[in-house]
Formats: sequence, C-alpha cells, structure tokens
Amino acid sequence: MFKKLFGALTGDSKQENQNFEQAQTSNENYEDNYRNDYQEVEYDPETLHGTHYNVDDFDAEVAERAEAWIADQRASGENLEEKDIKGIYFSYRREIYTEWNNCDSDQMIRFEHANSLKYTGIQTSGFIKVEENNPFLEPVHGVDLRTYTAMCLKISAGIDYQEVCKAMGFESVIWEELNTIWPQRMGEDTSFTVTTLFGQYYAENVTVPQLENLKAEISEEGAANLERIKTDRYFYEELAGARQAAYEYGIDGAQWILETFGINLADFQSAAMQWMTEQNQNWNSENITEFHDYQQAKQKEYAAKFAAEQGGNIADDVNF
Repeated sequence: MFKKLFGALTGDSKQENQNFEQAQTSNENYEDNYRNDYQEVEYDPETLHGTHYNVDDFDAEVAERAEAWIADQRASGENLEEKDIKGIYFSYRREIYTEWNNCDSDQMIRFEHANSLKYTGIQTSGFIKVEENNPFLEPVHGVDLRTYTAMCLKISAGIDYQEVCKAMGFESVIWEELNTIWPQRMGEDTSFTVTTLFGQYYAENVTVPQLENLKAEISEEGAANLERIKTDRYFYEELAGARQAAYEYGIDGAQWILETFGINLADFQSAAMQWMTEQNQNWNSENITEFHDYQQAKQKEYAAKFAAEQGGNIADDVNF
C-alpha cells in the first residue's frame, strides 16, 4: 500500500494549462510601475503576493477582468461550463500576478503553490494550511494522523506491525482499522489535506514516544548513504532512476535499494517527500529540468546494467 500511495505522491504530475485569448483591460498604474522595466519586488513570505499592493485589490482585478471576458463570451452565445470559468480565472490570475510583480514564470508558480488551497481548493506540499475542526483529521481510535504516520514509518522500515502495535499498547486489529480508515479519508478528501499532511510528516520522519525504542537495523554504510540521500539531490535522483529501472526489469526496486545501499523503504520515501517539498517551495524550472534529465540518464544506465545481468534485452536477439 505504501509504495502505491507514494507513487501517487511523488510521481511526475503535469498541471493542465488552459490558454485563453486575453481581453486587454489594463490597470495603468500597475502597468506603468511594474510591467516595463525589471525592479526588485518584496514578497509577503506566506502568500508570496507583492507587498506593494493589497491582496483584495489583486483578487478584485482578477474578478473584474475574468467576469468581463465571461460576459462577452456568453453574449456571443458561448455556453461556459464551470471548468471553463475556473480556467479563465486561472489564466487572468497568472497574467495579473506577472504584470503587477514583473516576475518570471518560476516566481508565478511558487505563488500558485503558496495559494493553491485558496484558489483551487487543493493543498500543495510545502505550503499546507490546516483548518481547525477538519473532520478528516479527527483521530481514529485515539490515533491522530501524525501518530499513524509514525507507525507507517516503522512498518515501512521493516519492523513487524505486531511489534509496532505492542509498543502502542493496542491489538493488531486496531492497526487494521487504522490502515483502512486513514487511506479511505485520503481518497475522500478532495482538498488533499490528509494526503499532503501525511507526506509532510513522512518527510519529517516523525515519531512518537511509544515508538522511539523501535529501531530498524541499518549498517554503517547504510547510515552514510541515508545521510547522503538527504543532502545530495543528485544521489537521490540516481537512486530514484535505478529503482525505476529495477522495477522495469522485474526486480523489486525498494528491496534492491535496501540490499545495495542499505536504505529501507521508509527512509527512501521520506527523502523523496523532502526533495519534493523543497522543490515546491523553491521552484526553479532550470534546476528541475536538470534533475529530471539526470534521473533519466541514470535510469538508462542502470537499465543497461540490469539488462546485461539478465543476458541482454529480448530485442537484442531479434533481427529486423
């Protein structure tokens, strides 16, 4: 379950970008000051809005331009669906943010991540906002999400779930219910608060007092590799590429990482969530492309290694 869950959490995802022909309703004050020549802009550390304008004014400008465009489309006989209207707002929000802050696309994406819950209703790793009295975060059998995550970490690290239950002081049947209800909530929560917070806790490698004495075995080499995967992005990308190549050749990639580098599944996934969070918070398209290309190159390199160990690719014996 954990491998599938984190495949969804850390896998490549592409955000659709619907393009709309823009109706040019100018805000001359902001155009004159921020659109033409680059200048340093100070951003609010939480919202990443520029501090030189009011957020309410920004939202009002987006609404004014979007609604004007929507009215024109409807007047011309267009039947706009809800997804079309959301796309129009999305497009104008990007246009106005770039215009008012005279920023590049990377800054704009960082802004979108920081405000994803407000504008799209969906949480983004690294910018999670938790509302009080969220029913999806209510404890189950007295076990909150943080404690559930700590249990998942221990089990994913190779510790028997019955040992984890014993340390927690309850029967294994309680774990079975926890491991049914929490994933069910993740699927039902359309804001992805539960899933994103679970990933954040995983990245932090959280624990609780009851589990602190349960330690997964790790070799000296494994400990060194674990420290390296948390601090060396290229090493993480290499192992991520190797693991994917292993799966493609019928090898359990997680087990191969454990046997070859001494890093268990829990620690590997924790590092994956750590790097994804950092990437979201410090979005840099050039760096992302570089790391992606590096992982792809390493995946091909390890694929060749696994192919050689298995006697070559099947296609190698076929003449065309």
